Amino acid sequence: MIFMSGKNSKKAKRNGVFAAIWLLLIIILIVVFLVKKDDFAANLKSTHFFERVVGSTPEFLQNYETKKKDNKSNGLLDVDVAPVPGQKETQDPGTYDLDDLNSQSEQEQAAAPATESPKEEERAQETASTKEEEKAPEKPKPTATTKAKLFFVQVDADGNVNRKSVVRQIPKSDSPLTDTIKALLAGPTDSEKSVSLIPQGTRLLSATVRNGIAALNFSEEFEFNAIGADGYRGQLMQIVFTATEFATVESVQFLIEGQRKEYIGSGEDVWMWIGSPYTRASFN
Repeated sequence: MIFMSGKNSKKAKRNGVFAAIWLLLIIILIVVFLVKKDDFAANLKSTHFFERVVGSTPEFLQNYETKKKDNKSNGLLDVDVAPVPGQKETQDPGTYDLDDLNSQSEQEQAAAPATESPKEEERAQETASTKEEEKAPEKPKPTATTKAKLFFVQVDADGNVNRKSVVRQIPKSDSPLTDTIKALLAGPTDSEKSVSLIPQGTRLLSATVRNGIAALNFSEEFEFNAIGADGYRGQLMQIVFTATEFATVESVQFLIEGQRKEYIGSGEDVWMWIGSPYTRASFN
């Protein structure tokens, strides 16, 4: 009896321990259920547990609404997501339809105003500026000029031929002697009130200066003067005095079509020697 009594005592103690453990587990489950009841109710409602087991969902579970939880954090992992500039903030509704997202993206792209990057705007401005510059007519640059002293003649009432010099502005270039002789061949202007005895149509073919001698090569028109002896003398004088205005020229050698001739003239009684260079002293 004593042995059985001790055995029953141990069994009673073991049963008490098991009962305490079960009670503790039940308390823990109750506490967990109270804390996580929203999750349990949501899972039971979403998985249709009662419909599968007993055939219908209890009314209290159908009417049960889960409370929206506030996200709590200790502040260590909080991240503020800033909205993208130009876009509205959106809330996550839970589930998306791919077709709805695609159509929404296309609508946003179509509604978004077309903007150009700063580089593209600069290129567009440069292109427009270049086109305006191309359209705008270029302003002519002022031509540099130099003074040239030209010699013409005046005929007085008695028929005497007198030398007359005029100063004219001509374009400046690297061939001042050529430009000056060509200006002389073009003849005087109305304001210069003088005439030229050089035959019309005479052209300067070339001009070179060596050792103070200017070799001036004229076209064949220079060879014949309709006025006569005074005309030949006058045309040679005009050329020599104009050419020797240059410090590098002391005398002039006349050439006709590149040939050095002894005379120019139109007949036996009208001849003018040109076989040697002329100076200003040749007309004294």
